[in-house]
Amino acid sequence: MPGNPSTSKGRYPTLVTAAVWSAAALSLWGAVQYQQAESAFQRSSPDPFRIGEQDLRFAEFRAAVPAGATLGYLTDTPPEDPRAFPMFLIAQYYLAPRLLQKSTAYDLVLGNFMRPADFAALGRQYGLRVERNFGHRVVLFRREAHP
Repeated sequence: MPGNPSTSKGRYPTLVTAAVWSAAALSLWGAVQYQQAESAFQRSSPDPFRIGEQDLRFAEFRAAVPAGATLGYLTDTPPEDPRAFPMFLIAQYYLAPRLLQKSTAYDLVLGNFMRPADFAALGRQYGLRVERNFGHRVVLFRREAHP
């Protein structure tokens, strides 16, 4: 009987069903396209500051230095280098709640370097000695005792 609700219950018009299937297919196609585009972007534009590696780089340093410490900061990156400020901010983020100050006038100083070097010689220039080299170009310096 036309108009009998029991016969039309649970049935959708063909156009509605086709629209739902089309939307699902387009969503799936869009997800695949996005994943491919993102993968290509990540291959062509790697993380220049290696943000993902910083947690590992600073892990041992965090464990060795008390959370309430205020530390100086020493780097081999010149201040005019565009990487200098992000390097400082990244270190500050991963070492929080420890405070970093852009100065070597503190008893404890974080050495955050881009390149391997003679860290002991660099520290001596500022009256610092290597307390511990954590690897990954992360060094803890201590101010030399004054005679």
